[in-house]
Amino acid sequence: MTRLLATLRLPILLCWLCTLSLYSHATENPSFEALFNAQVNNDQLERLAKQLNIGKTAQGKFTQYRYLKVLKQPLVSQGEFIFKEQLGLAWLQHSPFESALILTQGNLIQIDSDGNKQLTQASDNQEANNLAQMMPILMSALLQGNIAPLAEQFSLHLVEDAQGWQLGLIPLDNLLAKAMSGIVLQGSHQLDSLTLLSSNGDRSQIKFEQLSNAPLSDKQLDYFLGVTAPESVTTP
Repeated sequence: MTRLLATLRLPILLCWLCTLSLYSHATENPSFEALFNAQVNNDQLERLAKQLNIGKTAQGKFTQYRYLKVLKQPLVSQGEFIFKEQLGLAWLQHSPFESALILTQGNLIQIDSDGNKQLTQASDNQEANNLAQMMPILMSALLQGNIAPLAEQFSLHLVEDAQGWQLGLIPLDNLLAKAMSGIVLQGSHQLDSLTLLSSNGDRSQIKFEQLSNAPLSDKQLDYFLGVTAPESVTTP
């Protein structure tokens, strides 16, 4: 999961993040105009990188809010994530139903609420390959402070004050920009939330808590090491 992976594109990753939770009504979007008009220098990015770096292993809980225009009441999904630099990422949703997406060893494994596993071999599927490689890049930036690779995909904008910081990302790729107008990362000492802004006014917000770099348990490691025999394999 090295920085050379940053040359790959993000559309599949961002679309996946947008659909992890159930749909909800799109309340008025917060304004990030001041953020996206702000400039950033290398000293600011280096300082932020040090704040974000919690190590090569990270875990925590998330609550995701999906805001769309078509429904009235907000619905929420919750779960936990596990990240280990040399193994990959496990994104585990616990409510309103159980599901999981695991990116490891060049493979994308999806587990539904019945425990059925589906393996997509990234080397045989371009979309899965983009997702399997770019998700660790994004998580590495958020949890290890590896911000530099993001600058190859986005223009960066930073606002800092006594309450914390906001890092805005605007896609440089025209096709991605048509679907995703921007990403906003917010935090104080560590990452608190990630907001994905769609060009049509929808948004998806993921709030993080209990971030930790504690060693992974055997059960957590099994998410990466115990997925070698899925029930089905998907290839193009």
